[in-house]
Amino acid sequence: MHLFYLIGETLRRIRNERGKTLAQIGKEAGVGRGQLSRIENSHQKATFVTLSKILVSQGISRREFFRRYELVEAEALGLQNDEVSAAGGAAAEEWPAEVRQALKQVESFVSAAFLQPRPVAQGTLELGDLVILFRVVSKNPPPSPDVPAAPPAVDTPPPAPEPPKKRPGRPRKAS
Repeated sequence: MHLFYLIGETLRRIRNERGKTLAQIGKEAGVGRGQLSRIENSHQKATFVTLSKILVSQGISRREFFRRYELVEAEALGLQNDEVSAAGGAAAEEWPAEVRQALKQVESFVSAAFLQPRPVAQGTLELGDLVILFRVVSKNPPPSPDVPAAPPAVDTPPPAPEPPKKRPGRPRKAS
């Protein structure tokens, strides 16, 4: 997949989410309807100037646009991987039985963990000569009604080292 190959698809999804036509977006952005169609269908590359006009006209920041682009790209890669697996690529069924069993155990641990009030799973797996230790925790666990929420952790810098103590010296001689 080429770099920025899905800009047109990302623009199409934004347009469809807003319920707008190519003509409406074109008029708002000052870009031709045909040009927008060619960009959406990957028949023409969008220049930064054209992309900027479209994003500004729709009130979308570059950050938001590329966040959405990443989602479209991830979806496309997922579909591509599914097609490879269906066509006889490196499907999970071709993995050694030991690996498939280990993955089933991890999936079981994770599934059970997220059914708990405070999701956590940890365990070990033996895979050939390896022992795999793991722990799975939710980034944002839901607060439990019976356990008060802990105050947010505050990153405090370590205490500064004490300055060296001055040794009592001998009195200086007057010159």
